[in-house]
Amino acid sequence: MSRSLIVVHLALALLAPTLRPAQAGGGDEAEPRPPGRLVDLGGRRLHANVSGDGEPAVVVENGAGAFSVDWALVQPEVAKFTRVVTYDRAGYAWSDRGPFQDAIEPTVDDLHLLLREAGVRPPYVLVGASLGAIYARAFQRRFPEEVAGLVFVDGTHDEGITFLFEGTRTPISHLAAEDLRRAYEQYEREAPRPRLGPADQSPLDRLPASSREARHWAMSKLIEEVGLLPRGAAAAESWRQEFAALRRRRLAETHPLGDLPLIAIERGQDGDETWHTQQRELAGLSRRGRLLRAADSGHMIHLYEPDVVTRAIREVVTDVRSRTRPAE
Repeated sequence: MSRSLIVVHLALALLAPTLRPAQAGGGDEAEPRPPGRLVDLGGRRLHANVSGDGEPAVVVENGAGAFSVDWALVQPEVAKFTRVVTYDRAGYAWSDRGPFQDAIEPTVDDLHLLLREAGVRPPYVLVGASLGAIYARAFQRRFPEEVAGLVFVDGTHDEGITFLFEGTRTPISHLAAEDLRRAYEQYEREAPRPRLGPADQSPLDRLPASSREARHWAMSKLIEEVGLLPRGAAAAESWRQEFAALRRRRLAETHPLGDLPLIAIERGQDGDETWHTQQRELAGLSRRGRLLRAADSGHMIHLYEPDVVTRAIREVVTDVRSRTRPAE
């Protein structure tokens, strides 16, 4: 292998459920009706699906190449005990594209504004699936007073995305800006074009038919119009900076999130010791953090074992309520 060959390694196949080789996707599918509403951020609109009632509100950050409809098995159950928001980041599904696709700061700012414009008040319990765990941690880092709890669903660690650069697989959080710039330029030249998998492949076949169809349309649109992560040098550099900041924070303190209620759920299938260690470290960000194992799950735990995810969210919501309830 050439020393100049650059390969992006998304920790333990973050995109595997949607990128298995299959028949090519088409961009001619009719746009399905969004399950939520389009919220105007001032010239751009993001799709948000808000249901249920109660506080704290649960806000879901999707993984890479993932969408609000992926939560069709979890959202209705969470809505039975509190308000819950799923949404699509800029450029995904029904949401308009933003000026800096998938860059961390604009994404966090988008979510913050979206929640305000949708009338969803803090405090929030953030649920981050896969790469969404990074966005959730970034949101908490910027708006700590608005985050009351966290749930990570097989969350990406701050050392979980690596580049094979000059013969060594290196976490993006370890790279210098110039190293990432050179790596990314070659990655853009050499990365294979993704292909769209079938709508009914496992575990997507567990979704209701309408959600499967909407997801297939959304993934086709994402591949055709945006591409898959990372999307542009500016976004890649924003990732490097955020991953590095989160890593520094994790290493600087034993429990950088203090007593924040937190549950990390890890998959029981197809993992390895490195992934387990990283999940344990995510749980350890808080003194109150706890690690759960979804024994029968692959990466998309909210599809394999939605009840496990729902119970974890309920537990964190209950914990937050008990801490904020006035003393009698």
